[in-house]
Amino acid sequence: MTFFRNSMKALVLGGSLLLGTTLANASAATAKPLRVGPVQNYGVLGTSGNKVISLSTKKEVMLRGMSMFWSDATGLQYYNKNVMKWAVENLKVDVIRYAMGVQYYDSQGGTSGEMDAGYSYIGSPEKQKSTIDLMVEAAIENDIYLIIDWHSHRADKEQTQAAAFFAEMAQKYKDVPNIIWEVFNEPVNQSMSTIASYANTVISGIRNAGSQNLALVGTPSWSQMGSCGGVNQTNVGYVFHFYAATHSKNSFAGNIERCRSQGNAVFITEWGTTTADGKGAASESATNDWTSYMETNKLSNCNWSLRNEVSTIGEKSTEGSALFAGDEFLNTVSKLNGATFSNSGKIVSKYLSSHGSVWADTLAASKPGACSFKSATVRTSAGSLAAVYKAGCTYTSSNPTVVANDGTIAGAGVALLTANDGSLSVAVIEEEPTQTYTGFVDVNCYVGGTCTKSKAVKDYDGDGKLEAIIGSSLQTAEGAKITFTSLNPEIITIKEAVCTNKLCYALQDKKVPMYVFTGTLGSAKIVATAPAISGYNALNDTVTITYAKAENKPGAAFKATTVAKGGTIANFFPEVTYYEKQPIVYTFDGKATSPYLSNVGGALVAGNEDAIVAITATAPGTESRLPMELTVTVVVGDSLTAVNKGNTPILPSRKEIATAQFSKGGIVLNAATSGLATVEIFSAMGNAEQTIQSNLSAGANWIPVSGLRAGHYIVRIKQDSNVQFFTLNKK
Repeated sequence: MTFFRNSMKALVLGGSLLLGTTLANASAATAKPLRVGPVQNYGVLGTSGNKVISLSTKKEVMLRGMSMFWSDATGLQYYNKNVMKWAVENLKVDVIRYAMGVQYYDSQGGTSGEMDAGYSYIGSPEKQKSTIDLMVEAAIENDIYLIIDWHSHRADKEQTQAAAFFAEMAQKYKDVPNIIWEVFNEPVNQSMSTIASYANTVISGIRNAGSQNLALVGTPSWSQMGSCGGVNQTNVGYVFHFYAATHSKNSFAGNIERCRSQGNAVFITEWGTTTADGKGAASESATNDWTSYMETNKLSNCNWSLRNEVSTIGEKSTEGSALFAGDEFLNTVSKLNGATFSNSGKIVSKYLSSHGSVWADTLAASKPGACSFKSATVRTSAGSLAAVYKAGCTYTSSNPTVVANDGTIAGAGVALLTANDGSLSVAVIEEEPTQTYTGFVDVNCYVGGTCTKSKAVKDYDGDGKLEAIIGSSLQTAEGAKITFTSLNPEIITIKEAVCTNKLCYALQDKKVPMYVFTGTLGSAKIVATAPAISGYNALNDTVTITYAKAENKPGAAFKATTVAKGGTIANFFPEVTYYEKQPIVYTFDGKATSPYLSNVGGALVAGNEDAIVAITATAPGTESRLPMELTVTVVVGDSLTAVNKGNTPILPSRKEIATAQFSKGGIVLNAATSGLATVEIFSAMGNAEQTIQSNLSAGANWIPVSGLRAGHYIVRIKQDSNVQFFTLNKK
């Protein structure tokens, strides 16, 4: 049960969020398996009747794994490649669940307990998408499945955002067999028909984007499966959750059996050993009842949750259902290897590790023969596999960039070796591990003190200069002395200094490495090096640190909207900018006034004509802020009538940007030129439905758009200073 929690603020140690891997370097598009796991054995998953199956082999599939904690300030510490690799090697997991926090913790499906905007999907969508890409890359490398979970209790009220998110992710990962979609975590009081209506819309967008991967749908009463069914899409399973000390097997297993008897597949995406609030003691006997039941019925499952037991931020509570004991974040290999399991973690780790599979041998067993050999796992330094080749046999490698036909090792990865007798053998080549340094990431810092990636520009050591802390140590996580070098010292230099500012938090009075800003704006390349040590390669990594002026904005009230003819929106036109209070000048379709609406003492007052007006807010720059130019669209009355009357913006530089039409769950735009474009969609009644930013290429572009009903829509496309309107019919 993903129960209620208060909003958590980011944990800052000397200005550096403790994430284990650089998000900016994530690239799922180029990832390749570095071991053999369940994905190479099963491929894309789907359903057949009440079973989860491999779509290629049609075999029934059972996966066991872990759910991550909410992707917030506590949970996101564990969303890195170190943790996933450790879980695969030590817990033998087949699947990891990405529990993406959307906006609210509220377990009653309301809007209390708002997440910190720096972590929620609604508040920081690009952070979540970057982390997803990192985790998809890690799943591919470890050859396990990744559940992308819309971790919300009110997804039906977030349908527009969810549909757009899943359509975008499905388009991006449509060729990745590792992905499983979970479109609704835990409904509360929603009926199954309401859930099914939502799921049909969202999963339809996934299918239209080209992904046939298994999609999972939550069920009523916190996914205790009071009922299930009604989703008319392919490859759909239904979600069940239990917490053993609250939900006994004898009382709740019947819900699963009833759902499966109706021909529905079931996937247990979240289960715990404790009470449903996650804070009670682990019940080993009740948990054993459930694990035996899951094994007997081949029910795939993920335990809640992969984190440390005691939170050091926010409400600083103890989470009995956490995998690890203690209050330390365990996000590096060395920390994980020295970790202590909680009482729950002892039960869960025993269950998972005891059911682990040797996937390479399983794959090789599909094609036996005299020339086959037991799967070989060696380091790149071994040089050759000739020692394990059978005499008199020849082999053809599926991946010569890993192993050549003669057994020469060319690089890290997996090679399937087919012998002359048709038998199959598997070779896994591992790289010598590379050292890690937490906090060494690409960062944008702004004049005035703010930065991305939870860093900040301050005078940390009292010398009168502005600095940002690189990390909490002068060594790599593996213990080697680390050296930082700036390739652009005219912008940033490097120093080691004692952190004395109270904003150093846990690093106060400790010596740490710092970036020193000279005051010159621009981007600097910083190189981190550390010598090789026993068992680890040398470290040589480069990041970019940018120092620039920050953007300005007019305030939250100035936004694209719809107003009735003759209507008023108070405080729509702020007189000064939100930051530094610079005077704002407004223009209407490029002119000082508009015949369709007015700025009356800061209020937007609409006229009596149907119209679409482009309003631009401009303000001068300052020493710390860039000049502001922001354009929004306001619909007065009915947008379709406005277009038919020609009451739409005609800007001086207007030229044809694109042609557009609805197609296959999205909009096809044939663009005249490449470049960033903003696409706004309005209903025929003038309601602003969606705003999408997309980098268009010259020629045909498909932009996923989900959650729109059939009917007429007005589509506004802005590229640079050019604006174009379309009246489109969606069938």
